[in-house]
Amino acid sequence: MVRKFSSLLVALGIMAGAPEANAGSTDWLASTNWEVMEWTAPVTVSVDTASIAAHAARITARVMWDYAETQNTRGQAAAPFKSMVGIVVFDCATKRFGGAGSVAYSGDGGDGEAVAQYAINPENAALSSTEPGTIGRDLLTYVCAHAPRASRTTPREP
Repeated sequence: MVRKFSSLLVALGIMAGAPEANAGSTDWLASTNWEVMEWTAPVTVSVDTASIAAHAARITARVMWDYAETQNTRGQAAAPFKSMVGIVVFDCATKRFGGAGSVAYSGDGGDGEAVAQYAINPENAALSSTEPGTIGRDLLTYVCAHAPRASRTTPREP
C-alpha cells in the first residue's frame, strides 16, 4: 500500500525539477504544526495542520513523508532522498487529490540538502481518485475534516 502511494506521487511528477531554487531553504518551518497521520515501518506521513487552507474550490496542505530507507526515483535524475515535504491538493467532494509541488531532502524530517523539487499552481494540479483503506484516502479524510468550514463539502463517491 505504501509503495503504491509513493508510486502515485512520483507518477504525479512530484519528484522532478531543479533543487537549486530552494536548496537549503527552511521557510516552510516558520509556522508549522506537524501531526503524524500514518506510521508504518517503511514511512511516516505527517500533515502540517497549520497549512490546511482553501485554495479556489480545493484544499491545500503541506504533507511530509519520512522514509525508513533512502528512496531512489528510477529513471529520473533526482538524487536519493530520505524525506519529502509537498503541497498536496484535495477535492473533498470527489475524494480526489494530487501534487502541486514538493522538495525532497537527503535527511529525515525535511533536513539535509534539497535534492529535487517540483512546483505548479494548485489550480492546475491533476487529481486522482483515492481508494478506501489506503494512505491516500486517510490523508484526504484527515485534511478534509480539518479544512476551514466554508471549504468543506459533503464527500461523495466518484
